[in-house]
Amino acid sequence: MLRIRSRKWSRAFTLIELLVVIAIIAVLVAMLLPAVQQAREAARRSQCKNNLKQYGLAMHSYHEMHGMFAIGGNNWVGGPNLGWQPRLLPLMDQQAVYNFLNMSSGDASWNNTMPNGQYPMSVKPPYAQCPSDNRINFDGNEQWTWGNTVGPIAGSYCGSLGSQYTPSNNSSCNQWVGFSQIGSAADPGPQHGNDPNPSRLSGMITRVGAAISIRDVTDGGSNTIHVGEILPQCNDHSNAQGENGSFWRMNSAGNAHASTTVPINTFNTCGFATPTQITNPACTGTSNWNWSWGFRSMHSGGAQFLFVDGSVHFLNQSINHAQTYQALGGKADNKSVGDF
Repeated sequence: MLRIRSRKWSRAFTLIELLVVIAIIAVLVAMLLPAVQQAREAARRSQCKNNLKQYGLAMHSYHEMHGMFAIGGNNWVGGPNLGWQPRLLPLMDQQAVYNFLNMSSGDASWNNTMPNGQYPMSVKPPYAQCPSDNRINFDGNEQWTWGNTVGPIAGSYCGSLGSQYTPSNNSSCNQWVGFSQIGSAADPGPQHGNDPNPSRLSGMITRVGAAISIRDVTDGGSNTIHVGEILPQCNDHSNAQGENGSFWRMNSAGNAHASTTVPINTFNTCGFATPTQITNPACTGTSNWNWSWGFRSMHSGGAQFLFVDGSVHFLNQSINHAQTYQALGGKADNKSVGDF
């Protein structure tokens, strides 16, 4: 008897079936991508917060050693033209770099060659950049020069001038009004914080050598901003505008060039700003300090701040600017602080 064997045929996918599978995969990727991006940003934001915590620990260690917080400059009179950040180098595992700074010199304070042939200011401290700020090239390809010194841009953080009087170069671009412990129509306080007397200053850091200690913070360390996030490219004291090393110099963006007078995440003077982010087209120049000297970040919805007590807080850009945010900027303005 002949047996008829059934023959099994392999069946391939049809074009329609392949398209359906591809469409399903595309939908799944579209659903997962935002979650992946959010997770990455959460990690970057956490690292950024840890950077500020390191600054806080170093600031308090410095205060214990010197009886005051690190100063932001020397009023251009003798000594090194360094900001507050390089003064903390020995307390942030950078003693080897600090040893090659000439603390008795002015602009030449960083021109001592280290054994590897580099200058101190060419060093990129690992905690200086917030990883969310990917608009600044920190890999050394984008460089500044100062005399014989060449180095990468560095600095995502700046000391706080508080709610200080910061008028713009263009007098018609002074829309933001700050208040300080001495602020009034008759005496708005020293412009841009240029006064070495702590009682004349709203905030914590100035480039003119004010020696500020914890006893000057009568509003309480938990109610006073010390350092915050910045985007140097939105400031006229950044590398793009001719200033050198925003982490290093007393006259650089990362030293004492941000105040609570400007609302958080005001992008008006940022070259990358979209039309919807520019709220005053007549005042987009970075020399309009009433707009450019503000705290801002690439985080969605706000920026992170180190307070004098060493705590770090994420402040939402929708915070009450006229009252709460301004009051957090002042160290001794005796203003009530709302929820933040």
